[in-house]
Amino acid sequence: MGIIMRILIISLIFAVFSFTASAQKFSTYTVEDQQDLKTVAQKFDVSVTDILNFNPDISRYKKLEGETLVIPLSDAEDNISRFESYEVEPKETLYSISKTYQVEVETIIRYNPFLKTRELNSADVLEIPILKRPTDISNQSVKNSTFSNLKHLVQPKETKYGIAKDYGLTVEELEALNPDADVIHPGDYLIIERKKEETPELPESKEYKYVKVDSESDLDALQKSFKVTDDLISKLNPAYQYTGVGNGIVLKLPADAKGKDKRLDLSSNFSDPSQKKIGLFLPFNLEKFKASEKTMEEELIDNRISRIAIDLYEGALAAVDSAQKLGINVDLRTFDTGMSAEGMQKVIDDNNLMQLQAAIGPVIQPNVRKLSQHLSKDSIPVILPITEASMSGTQIFNSLPSRALKEEMITTYIHQNITDDVNLSLLSDAGNNHFKQVIDRTFPGTKHVRMSESYLQMKEVGSVLQKGKTNWFILDTDKIGIAESTVSFLESYRKKGYDIKLMMPSKSALRDDISNTYLSNLKLLYTDSNYDVSEYKLKGGDDILKSKYFLRGFDVTMDVILRLAYVGDFYDAVKLDGFTEYYQNKFQYQYDVFEKIYRNTAVYLIEYQDDLKLNVIELLPQE
Repeated sequence: MGIIMRILIISLIFAVFSFTASAQKFSTYTVEDQQDLKTVAQKFDVSVTDILNFNPDISRYKKLEGETLVIPLSDAEDNISRFESYEVEPKETLYSISKTYQVEVETIIRYNPFLKTRELNSADVLEIPILKRPTDISNQSVKNSTFSNLKHLVQPKETKYGIAKDYGLTVEELEALNPDADVIHPGDYLIIERKKEETPELPESKEYKYVKVDSESDLDALQKSFKVTDDLISKLNPAYQYTGVGNGIVLKLPADAKGKDKRLDLSSNFSDPSQKKIGLFLPFNLEKFKASEKTMEEELIDNRISRIAIDLYEGALAAVDSAQKLGINVDLRTFDTGMSAEGMQKVIDDNNLMQLQAAIGPVIQPNVRKLSQHLSKDSIPVILPITEASMSGTQIFNSLPSRALKEEMITTYIHQNITDDVNLSLLSDAGNNHFKQVIDRTFPGTKHVRMSESYLQMKEVGSVLQKGKTNWFILDTDKIGIAESTVSFLESYRKKGYDIKLMMPSKSALRDDISNTYLSNLKLLYTDSNYDVSEYKLKGGDDILKSKYFLRGFDVTMDVILRLAYVGDFYDAVKLDGFTEYYQNKFQYQYDVFEKIYRNTAVYLIEYQDDLKLNVIELLPQE
């Protein structure tokens, strides 16, 4: 991305830092004498956090007299269908009530202003705004819950008869549970009490996967493939026994049910059309730009981290734009974490992050620790776009595949394809003994390159090669000098008539300027988290958009948005059977019970072809 473009983006971030993808109205206001942020917020009926988000250069403690603020205007009234009076019961909180009625805590406070001056008490009577619901919202998650008592949100055109049938009740039983609901309206909640039935026991495993079924033939194929009975499907999916497959249903299955990995298309049939609230936490280092005596162009040239953050940010915005074209409403809130734990703490202190459904970022480890610990209170998932967490966290998702997974893929490829004609050899850094031990244990007789000096010599590489054999040479190093020397030496031996195939768990040590012709001649096989899956058609094929980090930002953000829209809950969405794939990356998360963290297990195994093209190699399924 060009320097001029980055300067424009930095300027935009300065102007409006918290980006909201949904349309919103704004006003400006010049603060009068004796007014503070709380007073201004009350005047416009918005939260202090909202004002801070759109005015990044002010703080809660700065004197504001004479300052001109950007004020986001609330348009909540346009989304309200009606109000309902609710008497608070003992031990209830604003949070629990907000969850029951699916409205924000701040929305409840807005329409019950006495809560701005005191705490909630039992026996308080609240006016709860009942929000308008899109016509296609689904009660799938409610129907598939295993609770005997629950609430059903009435949809447009629904009838008592249809609702009762969905839950295996008669109309009379439904009316007995809801004596005040003589006539039902969209947005009403009906109490549902399921009958207790004798059903088969649930599997011991508490982990599940989700599979979408569109027809009876799909269901038959699913039962044969996953070896599950109709009784078990009914037990795990109570709605199924009443509604059947219908026009498509997402079925819950035991996680250990076996089925082939497959590509998931989450770009349609959304079960949750509500606005998605996502936080983007990146080290823009805006304060450094403000304080620097250098020009913005000079600062950008020197600050690689800021350039990466801007590319990720641009990719995330492109994903939001693409999601909106699919009909998904996204509220993307962007935060500058800086490069210190103090910067992350300031973001936490100055913003209400508990409204987020997912967080993308941060980048540096101290910030990952701080944000994940803060969001763990509400189990808000934290998806790391370009780094791996060095700590455990049951809500942390490493979107980059682990080194161990990449090594396992190389080992599996060798195991599935090696023959007696193959001469296997390995050059490995001393610091990675684990991979070396795995290769030695799995393939006894593997030859090792032994370096006598601190640098690699051509004769040391030649000592493990054998003419008349197919030489598979495994290179496992993070050192650029060793990687480049190895490629050069192997190419020289190839020209002398040796049949050589180079394999690398990661080619991060190979610089971009190394000869692709050499790599093609050596039929390089390597693993990578990204691969050019499809052409870039986001903005007419602009080269600016081919940045590795732009595409990473797009793919990670798009995956989070679509998973939230498809199922409604990110944790449920990662249990879907298969992987998602976008412009350059694919994702299939699994929970590591030992490390207590989610890892992306979708990685590309890529091979150079004779014509300099790349080909993705598919491994055989593991038994």
